[in-house]
Amino acid sequence: MPRLTIITLYEHEEKKYRDITGDKKTIQEALIELNRKFKRDFKKLDKSKDNSDTEDTIDESKGVVEVYANKIKARHYVGFAAVGNVFLQILPKVFKPKKGQTQETQEDTWRSILAFIRMLNIAYGLKIEDHDLAYLHGRKLNPNLYEVFIYLFAKSLWKEIQSGYHREYVEVHREEKFLRGKLLMSRQIRKLPHRLNTFSVEVHELIEDNLLNRIFYASVREAMRKTTWGINRKLLGELMLAFDGVTQIHLRAEHFERVHFTRLNERFRKPFEMAKLLFMPASGKGRSREVSGFFVDMNKLFELYIARVLSRYAGENGYELTTNKDLENSKRLFNNKPSKASFKNQYPDYILNLNRGLVILDAKYTELVKINKKGETKIELRPDIARQLYVYSRIWGYHRISRNEVDSKPPSVIVVPASLTYNQELSEKLLEFEFFDGRKLYIIAYNMEHLKTKNVSDMGEKFKEILDKVISRTTALPES
Repeated sequence: MPRLTIITLYEHEEKKYRDITGDKKTIQEALIELNRKFKRDFKKLDKSKDNSDTEDTIDESKGVVEVYANKIKARHYVGFAAVGNVFLQILPKVFKPKKGQTQETQEDTWRSILAFIRMLNIAYGLKIEDHDLAYLHGRKLNPNLYEVFIYLFAKSLWKEIQSGYHREYVEVHREEKFLRGKLLMSRQIRKLPHRLNTFSVEVHELIEDNLLNRIFYASVREAMRKTTWGINRKLLGELMLAFDGVTQIHLRAEHFERVHFTRLNERFRKPFEMAKLLFMPASGKGRSREVSGFFVDMNKLFELYIARVLSRYAGENGYELTTNKDLENSKRLFNNKPSKASFKNQYPDYILNLNRGLVILDAKYTELVKINKKGETKIELRPDIARQLYVYSRIWGYHRISRNEVDSKPPSVIVVPASLTYNQELSEKLLEFEFFDGRKLYIIAYNMEHLKTKNVSDMGEKFKEILDKVISRTTALPES
């Protein structure tokens, strides 16, 4: 079996082929195939303008990763994919090890992987147990996102199988010597004389060979084909024996779409979601998926993660949180516009409704702390971001009271990530700006470092303290 080529990148990081152990042509073909398979899931962007390679460039299309003649470059998607014998994992830049470090250690990669999984777990509610992550970390295995998710899938499925197989009633047509179930008259009357000694019947039997178990068996077989960890092969081997009597299928998207959960099979939802994440084909073409894995847009992931953090904060303090998915967060910018004009309404990421006012918040997965040529640190806030938050404050601050226009000027808050290597100077501070008309703009950094080591249920005491300061300065809404 050819040796597995493992490539680890952080967002927007580039790596030369000479720094990757593996055949250059094999890597290029695998990554181009990855881009091709996932292209329908990502926005179509313009071709790269920062390509300084020679005219021998292989592929300039921007999919998951940019593929050039002498290097590869990650984009803003994070996750992993296995393509043949090439495995690619892209981790969030906010978890990147310290600058100036000559070489990333295995421990550094493990910490970044665990932090990313914990972030996914909170944002998407995957119900991953932290002790399982700690167990894998303690075994000193090669840090590999795909292997970690295979383990989590196999472990959760094995735990449920030990409590009993999932059985359900399945409609079966068969020939019986005695009449039972429903007699199929249309088949019975067409029988030849020498077959009249049997009955064509339809019965419902409680069996293990059902759609959900077939999906699990196919997923286990696919995982066994991909994994290289001994601990995974042992778990998957036990599962192969457990599903020995289940019919083999080639996974299709419609197989996953046909599964519905009830109180009878709810306990299998977690392993099913893991299998769906890892092995669900992009389309139902009737063949196994050549590219396994998943990628998420880090901007969306950070936005969803902060929504979970703020939701908990609001619940603890008796506030009401609405997000850009809630209809009450929509406001009209125009009363009238030309019939052919298209303009999207304004939707801030979150609105925190207080007893005496409101706070508008927007998550920005961006680096505000820059270092100039002199080595000096400065904070750069893009004008378009400032204008966007000003508009949000103006729209949601507008009120009409007895024919008078009143502006309550609610404060707006930009939430950015911080770590030891990313926006570090902002992690313990509250930055306050005042617009020309007196309304306030604040910048708060959420420290992501605790995702590497600390209890993930702790939303960050410093973040909570700084948010409390903003709320204490919020004025009351006018009475309408």
